[in-house]
Amino acid sequence: MTMRVLIVLSGMHFWRGGPPRVVSGSAVALAHAGCEVEVATMEELATNGDVREIDVIRGAWPEMAEQQIPLHIFPRGFPRQIGRSRELSEFVESNLDRFDLLHVHGVWETGLADAATIFRKAGKPVLVSPHGMLVRWELRQSRVKKRIARMFFGTGAMLKHADTLLYGTQEEADEAATLRLVGRVALVPNGATPLHIDNPSAARQALLEKFPALRDWKRTILYFSRLHHKKGLDLLVEAFGRVHREFPGVGLFAAAIEQDLEFEARVRAQIAALGDAPILLTTEMAGPSARIVFTVADIFSLPSHQEGFSIALLEAASAGIALLITDTCHMQEVADEGAGVVVPVTVDGLEEGLRRLLSLDDAALAEMGRRAADVIAARYTWESVAVCLIAVYDAAVADRA
Repeated sequence: MTMRVLIVLSGMHFWRGGPPRVVSGSAVALAHAGCEVEVATMEELATNGDVREIDVIRGAWPEMAEQQIPLHIFPRGFPRQIGRSRELSEFVESNLDRFDLLHVHGVWETGLADAATIFRKAGKPVLVSPHGMLVRWELRQSRVKKRIARMFFGTGAMLKHADTLLYGTQEEADEAATLRLVGRVALVPNGATPLHIDNPSAARQALLEKFPALRDWKRTILYFSRLHHKKGLDLLVEAFGRVHREFPGVGLFAAAIEQDLEFEARVRAQIAALGDAPILLTTEMAGPSARIVFTVADIFSLPSHQEGFSIALLEAASAGIALLITDTCHMQEVADEGAGVVVPVTVDGLEEGLRRLLSLDDAALAEMGRRAADVIAARYTWESVAVCLIAVYDAAVADRA
């Protein structure tokens, strides 16, 4: 029997970071494995000159289009802050019979809880992937708003009645356990989409022409994530400011997705205060094509305060780049397998990690990168993720039978 899956999430715009990439990667792998998959989402729909925003969103996920996976995009209603869409709910209600189960990616948007309610009332399984949103650090952020969402906007009921909660790591599951949710727990990691560039040399050259400062660096440390305080770029900037004079010719390239303008202003002021530190911060690199930044990186750093299971980290490792990450990224195998360095979420920890990596010769750094790629190839492909997901889906449907 073919499994028919509806995936819902709060948005598929590429600037939303990891969850849309997880949905795209897993949906394509599930379709390859024989499942019928559709994706439904909400977005702020507007026009940008002659380019419709909906076309921009669809164009960001060519693999889904190639696999003919329907992507339904509905407008957010008022008030937009709660993330509700009447059109999304109507779509779910009218197409309920076409699906065996609902897989929710995310937690706090009311539209997700509304879809879960429709499936639950019909006696169909609801599975939720929180993407790190239920760990202690995240729950402390905007605590009052999240409490209101749980009590009054359906989020609490969605979590309480979910058939299965899917976590990326055991650490994420352990932290979420404090909420005492009763659904089945499954550990399903994310996968890495291999870096395919038709002409890597030309892509690298185009990047160097766009950012000439990169030409002068012997080694480049890459930060490639959202520009949000959760991701810890300010910690990395301060740590790099402490060590850069010891390692002439090393630069920090922060290719960030614009999100928190206040935080961005603070980081730019921090960089300016460092004076001569070779740091380049840009928000111009966005969308799938932005992954060409991996072609100039010698070290990839993710200094996050908290991660569920970082897609950027997996993709950097898959590209064969040595890693500098914080222990709250929950990938201890980076250190265990000699693929990089894992440090505490502090400036001192990142400073120590930078010194350790930058003191290595080119051969040792390249060997770390090869080991990082080996870890991904062995454990974190989308094909293996699809196998795990199908087993979880089958169990959820069987429980409801």
